[in-house]
Amino acid sequence: MLRRPFSIAAFLVSAFASSAASAGLVTVTSYDMPNGNGAAQYTTPTGGQNYFDFTYTKTGQSTPAANAGLNGSPNSVPNNSNATNILTGGTGKLTDGVKATDNFSLVSGSDGTISNGWTTAASPYYGSLNGQASQYVGWKYQDPTIVFHLASGSMVSQINLYVAADGSGGLVGAPGNVALTIGSMLLDPSQYTQVISPYTGDNPYSSSTALITITLNQAISSSELFALQLFRGPLLQDGYDYEQQYRDPNTNEFNDPLSGFLENAWDPKLEPWIMLSEVEFLAAVPEPSTWLMMIAGFLGMGVLAFRRRQHFAAAR
Repeated sequence: MLRRPFSIAAFLVSAFASSAASAGLVTVTSYDMPNGNGAAQYTTPTGGQNYFDFTYTKTGQSTPAANAGLNGSPNSVPNNSNATNILTGGTGKLTDGVKATDNFSLVSGSDGTISNGWTTAASPYYGSLNGQASQYVGWKYQDPTIVFHLASGSMVSQINLYVAADGSGGLVGAPGNVALTIGSMLLDPSQYTQVISPYTGDNPYSSSTALITITLNQAISSSELFALQLFRGPLLQDGYDYEQQYRDPNTNEFNDPLSGFLENAWDPKLEPWIMLSEVEFLAAVPEPSTWLMMIAGFLGMGVLAFRRRQHFAAAR
């Protein structure tokens, strides 16, 4: 009589024991943020790249929002307080599943499509990217805050951010820190760990992308608002070289006033640009040992109930 309950339990135990603990993606229903920057803040002779969230589309609509293709700040020297084009109520590049592995300078054109100057004859890999959608949203001289709304019903235990790495060139560097606010409460850094590591994805030639992994000490309900503020990292060697390159040796004055590099990067010694490609929220699946304990508990309850029925039947 016990064969069937035990056979079912054995099957479940075997199934759960054979599967390693994994994490599932939590759906981002929308995110709110200032749009990225671009040519208005990019002054080199090869300028023209716009790092906007061109694909940002409001929920329920089929075409990108009107301001998705507009600069997040009209100022040549933007800052945290003068953002004008705020994207709300939709999703775009940051949650489209595309994790950039190529250098930011190769994957952004003025209209949001890749225009890197390569041909397939010269470079089959990079040449084949032309015409595809660009992969980064970028902010200059800012520490952008992005508020994420998630589908309810999950417990978030980890957040992944795919960013342009230090050493990417072009005054671009990985965020030096990411602050996390849940609801209206800024989490103390002791409540999570933050690790940065290289990421190449399916591009074996790349060293241009980094993965920032935020692991929460305790999982948090996906019904909460998750706000991430990305803070610029320390000035890198290309920043020091840039400052020297454009300093007049006769007057000792800096000759690139349009970019605002001197007052907005050199003085605080922060790398000007942050580039972000993708953000993932992960919900932890219970460890196999946890499932085994749960199954054992259910099995024990079933055995007790079965014996109780047998006892009552024998007493009749």
